[in-house]
Amino acid sequence: MTPSKAQLGWSLIVLVWLPMVAVLIWGRGGILDLIELKKQVQGLESEVKALQQENGALKADVNRLQTDPSSYEAPARERFFLKKPGEAVLYLPQPGQKAPAPSPKGQDQKETQHPTAPPAPNAPPPAQP
Repeated sequence: MTPSKAQLGWSLIVLVWLPMVAVLIWGRGGILDLIELKKQVQGLESEVKALQQENGALKADVNRLQTDPSSYEAPARERFFLKKPGEAVLYLPQPGQKAPAPSPKGQDQKETQHPTAPPAPNAPPPAQP
């Protein structure tokens, strides 16, 4: 029995074209790979856009820090416990943090008095040289 032209045509489709279509869809560099690569490109483009925005914000911060001393003065003073001349600074404990217990006078601290201040009441007279 000899195959007809229709049977040869279907055999050609099954043996040649079907594997080629399968390779185009599932093979390396096929349509599924192309779709995955497009998703990766979109993700990377959005990441680049976010990084460009962050870079712009950081450049603005650098410019502000280089031109405006008040932008770094307050954080530096708070971080390093600095003060301006003639300024009194009071540091309070953070919420939930215990304040250190004051030490009794005469043990760790000496009571000091300004040299021009009047003597404290009931204080012993200063020693005579």
